[in-house]
Amino acid sequence: MKSLKKILAITLAVIMSLGIVSAAAFAEDETEVAPEETVNEIISVVDVTVAEPVAGEYATGDCVFEGNDYAVDFLEWVGFETENIYFSTDPEDVITEEPFTAGNSYVVCITVEAAEGFAFDAQENLIVSVNGYEAQIYDLTEDGKELSFSCLFECEAEEDIGGGDEGDTDGGFSFDQFLELIKSVFVTFIRFIGSLLGIE
Repeated sequence: MKSLKKILAITLAVIMSLGIVSAAAFAEDETEVAPEETVNEIISVVDVTVAEPVAGEYATGDCVFEGNDYAVDFLEWVGFETENIYFSTDPEDVITEEPFTAGNSYVVCITVEAAEGFAFDAQENLIVSVNGYEAQIYDLTEDGKELSFSCLFECEAEEDIGGGDEGDTDGGFSFDQFLELIKSVFVTFIRFIGSLLGIE
């Protein structure tokens, strides 16, 4: 009888100890803290400067962007409506070995990647520009880490760049030069009339 009681006591002790261990494990699971989510700083403005198409020159990947919150990951120049690729950072692209042509239009396609700790804002909140012109967004990854956009440029002849304030190449006058000539003639005429009338 004593042996039976002893066995029952041992069995009860084992069951109770197992219950305590299970309860402790359950409590440990309950108090386990979930890892904190990484909060990225939001990028709302993206501005990239590229070398615009100039007649007779070849496309390059030259570009400038401010800050360290994102970087240019991909850049490509494509002929508008022709889809000929004139420059690409992708080595697998087939490049058209031709310079820009005056009067033609070209599209620059750019992908930027957010730096560690940063992410791009929702598309409707983003302000994206290339050389100060509004760009068209065509892709934004779900995690906001990659943004792709494009901008259209018309190729001008090299002598047309700069607004033409220096006059044309055939020796004609610009509008500003013409105004200066009229002003000079008018002042000379007034002085001549004044000398006739004895007015200094």
